[in-house]
Amino acid sequence: MNLLTRDWREQKILSWAYGGLWVFVTAFLWSPSRDGVEAVYALAFFIPMLLLLPWRKPELYQYGGWFSGSALAYAGWSCITSVWGGDAGFFILQWLILAAWLLGAAWVLQKKSLDWDKFLYWFLLIGAATATICIAVFYWDHPLAARLEGITLARAPTLVGQVYGVVVLVGILLSWRTSCFRCALGLSLATIPALAAVGLSQSRGPLLSLALVLVVGLVWLRPGRKILLTQLCAALLALGTAFYFFPLDQALLGRGASFRDQIWWDVIAQMRAQPSLFLLGVGMDSSTDIVTSIESYHHAHNAWLDILYRTGVVGLGLALIHLVLLLWSARQHRNLAPLALWLVYGCGCLFVDSRSLFWEIDTKWLLYWVPAALLAANLVRENNLRVKQPRIKH
Repeated sequence: MNLLTRDWREQKILSWAYGGLWVFVTAFLWSPSRDGVEAVYALAFFIPMLLLLPWRKPELYQYGGWFSGSALAYAGWSCITSVWGGDAGFFILQWLILAAWLLGAAWVLQKKSLDWDKFLYWFLLIGAATATICIAVFYWDHPLAARLEGITLARAPTLVGQVYGVVVLVGILLSWRTSCFRCALGLSLATIPALAAVGLSQSRGPLLSLALVLVVGLVWLRPGRKILLTQLCAALLALGTAFYFFPLDQALLGRGASFRDQIWWDVIAQMRAQPSLFLLGVGMDSSTDIVTSIESYHHAHNAWLDILYRTGVVGLGLALIHLVLLLWSARQHRNLAPLALWLVYGCGCLFVDSRSLFWEIDTKWLLYWVPAALLAANLVRENNLRVKQPRIKH
């Protein structure tokens, strides 16, 4: 009877968390604030995982394997550095939140497979709808030359570019994966609102990252010539029209490097002045400001440099181990290309504007921890299915 009760309880939690996973990931597109996304996560995913994970026997193969282990090792080391940085309680809570996501997503997708094409289709459609609303609301009382600001979690123009860059990437990759030209054309058209949002945000980091990742996707997926030629012609036409009506050279190049290079050199100079920082870092602190020759900033505007500054070589090494493990394992799984390239795109965005990967839930999660968890869960699931398949004796 106890076994039946436990199985029944797990099935109910599984249904709750499975739907919650859908809602949480899409919440980055429609939630009006970070608090809203955190509330969605708590109700839709964190609470059911708290009701489940502490009472189950730890089984590495069900919880993301070494992918989850390496990620939590990096996050754990970040928590340790908060002892000399400050706010250890805050980072322990963030570790628990991240652990519930990584382990829970892996467990849910081991138990119940997800129709990825359907999931990504809905993600694209929701992104197209919110991008349209965002553009309409903002430019109702702003000139078209102004940088687009959001009305959801992604408020700043850079965040708008990062978030809707994910939507554009998903839409284009889906169009490259289908053999139906009409379907591919429809998917391409659905990306237009998100692509417009990225362009109107005038955010160069997301634009450059998106372009580079699409080149990688082009080589990896080898889409049909007909849809590729159609997309290229449409892109050239759109660029020509934009350059004719708007001073894009001033919008994209007039801001220079936005002091990124100076900020990076100042952070590196501080670590060179204190060699001990290279090994252990200054420690994680929720309110640490980085003082540069320009002004004080909340982060180094480069996730990897920020990790090095706060957690030292140890933290950076652990973070890179997690990333390399994921991408190296995903290289032979073309069916997981959208998730793998989503992660690569996120890393490109975080290279020019972000703090440490280990932090509270914000847009950084959509760029890194969401695709990392989903990719890890699918890699482990495929490996487990392959191991379970009976070998044919000759």
